[in-house]
Amino acid sequence: MEFQNNYPCVFLHGLMGFGEEDTVEKHFAYFGFANTTFFQHMEEKGYECYHPNIGPVNSAWDRVCIIWAYLFGGRVDYGKVHAEKYGHARYGKYYPGVLKDLGQTEAHKKINLLGHSFGGPTVKLAVTLFAYGSEEERNGTPPEELSPLFAGGHGDLIHSVTTLAGVNNGTTLASLFGKKPFSVVNYALFALVTLVGDTPFTKFYDFGASQWGIMPFREDIDGWHFHNPLKYLSAARAFDRNKDFDNINYEMQVEVIQETFNPAMKYPENVYYFAQRAIGTKPGKNGNPVPDKKAMSLLCFIPGQLTCRTMLPRLAKYGVRTDPNWRACDGFVNLAGQSAPFDATYEEADYNTDFKPGIWYNMPVERGDHIFWNGWLQPPEKYDALYTRMMDLYRSLPDGEDV
Repeated sequence: MEFQNNYPCVFLHGLMGFGEEDTVEKHFAYFGFANTTFFQHMEEKGYECYHPNIGPVNSAWDRVCIIWAYLFGGRVDYGKVHAEKYGHARYGKYYPGVLKDLGQTEAHKKINLLGHSFGGPTVKLAVTLFAYGSEEERNGTPPEELSPLFAGGHGDLIHSVTTLAGVNNGTTLASLFGKKPFSVVNYALFALVTLVGDTPFTKFYDFGASQWGIMPFREDIDGWHFHNPLKYLSAARAFDRNKDFDNINYEMQVEVIQETFNPAMKYPENVYYFAQRAIGTKPGKNGNPVPDKKAMSLLCFIPGQLTCRTMLPRLAKYGVRTDPNWRACDGFVNLAGQSAPFDATYEEADYNTDFKPGIWYNMPVERGDHIFWNGWLQPPEKYDALYTRMMDLYRSLPDGEDV
C-alpha cells in the first residue's frame, strides 16, 4: 500500500465516555480498555493520535464547539444564538490548542476524525460546521464576536470521517425510552453531576457540563464541595426542555435523528466517509436476530434483548418494522442505525474498494458488540491491527480535492 500522507487522527468517545485528560484513562482506557498502551503503540508506529474528553453528557453541537477549541486553542464558544436558544452559557473551558498549525503545514494539513457511538453524530456535525458553519449564528452574532467555526469554510481541514458503531440513523433502544423516561434520566444525571462536579472526582472523570452552571471547570476545583442538586433544578429543566436538539439522550432516537438531525447535515465532497459496523446477534427460533452470548459481553447482551426486538409502530415510516437490518444489532445500536446516513450518497464497500470522496461507504460488518471498537476482551495485537488497517487506509487516500 502506497502512503500519500500521515495526517493526525482524532478519536472521539461516545455517551459517558472520557479522554486523555481524565485520570481514569490511564487505568482503564476508553479506546483500548485494559490495553492502556494502545495509543502509545500507535504513536510508535508513526500515527499521530489525539483522544480528548468532549463531554460524556454533552450534545453533538456542544461537543463540536469543544473540538474546535481543543484543536486551535482558546475558550469554547458554544455560539451566541445557540446558547440563548437552548439555555446555557455561551463560553466554556479554555484550551491551549493541540494542533494550532492545522491547515498551515503539510504534516498537519488535514485531520482524520473517528467517532464511536454518539461520536457518530458528533463527527457528522463536525464536518458540517467546519465546512458550512452556521447561518443562524452568522445572522445573530456581531461579526467581531463570531467564532471561526460558525463562519464555515474549513471543510478542507478534514481528510476523512469514520463512525465506529455510530448512531448515524438512530437506535431503537433510545426510541423505546420515549420522552418521559428520558426526563427521569436527565434529572438523575444532572443530580449526579451537580453532587460530585465540584470535587476531585472531576479530575478522575470530568462530566464537562460547566456550560449548564452545575459544576466549575476542572482546573478551578479546590477541595471537596458537594452541592445540593435541588438548588440547580433550573439547569436540569433547561437541559430536559430540549427534546430534539442539544440533548444527547434525545439526539440518539430514531425519530429525532431522521426528522431533525440528519436533514441538517451537509457532507462536503472533498472528504472521505466510512461507516464501520459490528453485530453480535444470531438467528433466533423464529429466524429473527437475537443477542449471541458468544459475540456479546454481558454489558451489551442485556440491552441487546431490547434493541433487536423494539419494533415500535411509530417507527415504521423509518423502515424499522420492514428492514431486517434494524433487528440485527451490537447490543446498543441496530445495524441500520450504524450504517451510512440514509439520506446521504452511500455504497457497500470493502478494503479493496476504489474509494472516492463525497461518498459514504458501509464497511464490512465485523463480528462483535458495541464495545468491540473499545477493545473489550480483545488481544492487544488484534486490536492494534484493527485500527492500523483503518489508519493505513486513510494514509493511502489522496486529498479529496485532488481526486
